[in-house]
Amino acid sequence: MRRALVLALALAGAGCFANTRLDSAKRAVETAPAELVWRAATAADLRGLYESVAVEGEAASALWKVYYHFAEDGSYTGAALVIGGAHPEFQTLSGKWTLADGELDLGEGERLRAFAAADRLRLESATGVAVLRRVELQ
Repeated sequence: MRRALVLALALAGAGCFANTRLDSAKRAVETAPAELVWRAATAADLRGLYESVAVEGEAASALWKVYYHFAEDGSYTGAALVIGGAHPEFQTLSGKWTLADGELDLGEGERLRAFAAADRLRLESATGVAVLRRVELQ
């Protein structure tokens, strides 16, 4: 029901804006996740800020959104919008990261399999998969 309402409002609002056309050279083209060629991540792939674009598996029942920032000095910070209790809440963590043989260790005892493709990271654990997109700090 809610999806139908959002779609209806979006379609109704479309008629309120003037027709605009963006030059084809300025259009952003995003590679579909199915077209990405994943490979084992390297330390250079991790550096920067990432936000989740998909969370799958058991983890999806508890996580709405995930953010990670991996620094060149081996430190990281992360935040996850977690579904739980009376309302969603952000949970944060930080520490040191290491990467060896495609496995990311965040110092919490669990290693994640880490893959990279273009500006994406794919982190896999026993309970799910998170696909993240690199974003620029503003």
